[in-house]
This record gives sequence, structure tokens and C-alpha cells, in this order.
Amino acid sequence: MAVSAAVYALCVVLCICSFQTSVFAASKTLKLTYYAHETRGGPNATLLPAAGTGQGNFSALGWGSFLVFDNRLKQGAALDSKLLGRITGFGVLSTIGGLPTGGVQVTSKFWFGEGSKYPGSSITVVGTLSYGPTPWELVVIGGTGKFRGYSGYGLSQPENSTTVPPIYVYKWNFYLTKK
Repeated sequence: MAVSAAVYALCVVLCICSFQTSVFAASKTLKLTYYAHETRGGPNATLLPAAGTGQGNFSALGWGSFLVFDNRLKQGAALDSKLLGRITGFGVLSTIGGLPTGGVQVTSKFWFGEGSKYPGSSITVVGTLSYGPTPWELVVIGGTGKFRGYSGYGLSQPENSTTVPPIYVYKWNFYLTKK
């Protein structure tokens, strides 16, 4: 009787261990790098201060200012690099002291178009972009298409900028896991 109970317990332990192994083996990890190209002025602006203080003057934006954006998602930092999709979303300056004391709380979607490896797919990102040290870390809460079931985080940092037109380029490294 004691032998059969021990064999039964051993079988249960082995089943649990094999289940855990299969769960970990089923996880898939991706590391992706892309570049956001943001134009902050002129007729082709991709970032708009839609409400709040400092209308049209980014250095005068204050607490409660609301921004919307429709930036270009590119393969590289160069202005002529391949267009892969769009990055759309909105942000709110969420601290009373404005940008220097906190940052912009953003929700954005990285849409991958026909020129990309993942056409019709997207990644949704939430977090704060601040004046603090880089890289900024934001949460990837999910995705669609090829990214369905993935979550993780993205690290972003300024890459370079131009003055005419005012274009800011940000490098994004995504670390995604599917379970």
C-alpha cells in the first residue's frame, strides 16, 4: 500500500514537472529594434499639442497639456530609411511641474505596414517618457496579428535630431515574450 502511494506521488510530481517544462518551452521571446521619426513643426508635423498650455511651443508645455501623434516607424535612424509603419497615440503631461519634474504619460500603438516583416500587426505601449535618464522603459501590454499573446517592455532613447524641419528620432528596443 505504501509503495503504491509513493508511486502515485512520484507520478504526480513528474506530471507537474513535465507540465512546467512544456510551459517554459512554449514561451517565445523576440527582440525588435525600430526608430520613431517625429516631426515637431511645419505643414507635415506628426506631433500636435492639442490642448493645454504652450500651444505650439513645446518648451512651454505644462501640466495637463494633451498631445496627439502620428509618427513614422522606420527601420533605421536615417531620415531616408525604410518606412515600416506608423506610431499613433496620445500623451498627457501628468505632473504639476510639467516635463522637467515628471514626463508625458503616453499610450501608443506601433502599427506595422506592408513594408515590414509583420504587416497588419501592432504593439501597444503604455508608460511615461520623461526628462530623466534614458533609456525610458515602457510596458508592452499586448499586440495584434503576429504579436497576439505577446507582452513585455520597450526601451526608448533619443537617437538624433535635425533643426529644419524639426525631426526627432527615437530608438526603440522591444523585448517581447509569448506564453
